[in-house]
Amino acid sequence: MSIKEKIRFKGDKGILIISIALSLISLTAVLSTASLPVFLHHLLFIGLCFVTMFGMYVLNYKTLSRFATIGLLFAFLLLIVTLFFGNKIRRGIVIGNQEFQTFYFIGFFVIFYIAKFLAKRFKTDMEMTHREEIFLFAIVLAFTGGMAISNMSTAIIFFATSLVVMFVGNVRIKHLLLFFAVACFFGACYLFGTDSGRSSTFRHRCHYYFTHDNSEGYGDQMIKSTAVIARNGFGAAGPGQGIINKNLPEKDTDYVFTSIYEEFGFFAGIFIIFCYLMFFYRSTLIAKNSPGPFGRLLAIGIGFWFCCQGLVHIGVNCGLLPATGQTLPFISRGGSSLLFAGMATGILLNISKDEKGEN
Repeated sequence: MSIKEKIRFKGDKGILIISIALSLISLTAVLSTASLPVFLHHLLFIGLCFVTMFGMYVLNYKTLSRFATIGLLFAFLLLIVTLFFGNKIRRGIVIGNQEFQTFYFIGFFVIFYIAKFLAKRFKTDMEMTHREEIFLFAIVLAFTGGMAISNMSTAIIFFATSLVVMFVGNVRIKHLLLFFAVACFFGACYLFGTDSGRSSTFRHRCHYYFTHDNSEGYGDQMIKSTAVIARNGFGAAGPGQGIINKNLPEKDTDYVFTSIYEEFGFFAGIFIIFCYLMFFYRSTLIAKNSPGPFGRLLAIGIGFWFCCQGLVHIGVNCGLLPATGQTLPFISRGGSSLLFAGMATGILLNISKDEKGEN
């Protein structure tokens, strides 16, 4: 085999192009809203994102699947450490001077395990027993509950992704619907029956969303965000010329879409939405062409998570959803979110290059 053949990229070019395009938009957005040291820090993590992506692209995802159970145990340990020994708002852990949001990785390791667990049933053509379904449901419910204590929106996205993977994995629909109902019941009890964790904040944000009563200040960010979009319309203020977003909290993380919309205009916003929809579409093609069930389920899970997270972020920025605090994949400034994006996308590219049957 020639050197050219060895280094030739064999993964899905569409996914790679989308990742690069979103990262370039990210660099432009952060440069126009942040100081030079902050930009350089972000540039470093963009680089680490693609290094991680390349590493996951090179490694064989089937080999990684052997460690699915270990990954699940690690996710549980990481959840415990985050909840009991994390930072003051318990959304992550601090290593040195860098704060890492752990819930992205926790969710991914669990989805990875679920995909592997279901794939075994495909290979043997065995229908899942009630005990196995209860086992999977218990895992999803436990991790969803643990994540919801500190990060409600990520818990909901994780829960939705788990349901999609299990649906594609041929878990019986009537049992999925029953599980969904049970999860909603426990979720409602937590949200409306306690004031622990993020339940109170979630209730107040939903209250503002439905009533527009901002007497307690929970709608401040959404008011400024929607004002930016309404003020600009189809226009663009130009790079670094945004006015409202300079007073917008989290303008390069939770509300980065608003910042981009103000400075680069309507068509930039439409392009970003198109990229996330295409990311999911390409993921479904990768799943369809995957030679085995594990790759198929994992590709669907990654594609759905990214698209869901991106559209939730955009929905919040446009005032279509209650405030959540979700970052925009590949675009929002941050270390852990970029590393997670690189890791998950690298595995997706790994699946897309696979042309042999699973062992």
